Amino acid sequence: MPFDRSNRTYHVSDERLRAFRALSPEDKLRWVEQLATFLRLAQPVESVAASKAGKHNQPA
Repeated sequence: MPFDRSNRTYHVSDERLRAFRALSPEDKLRWVEQLATFLRLAQPVESVAASKAGKHNQPA
C-alpha cells in the first residue's frame, strides 16, 4: 500500500491504550513531547507551498 501524505489517521486500540498507560510518567511526558515536535514539523504540503509562494510574490 503506497504512502498517502494526506492521510493523517491514527487508529487507537485497546492494546495501544494499555501500552501507553503502562509507561512511567517520565516516558509519557517524553512521548507527548515527541508527538508535539512531530506535529509541528508535519505541516501540510499545501501550507508550505503557499507560504513560499507568498514570499516570492511580495514586492521588493
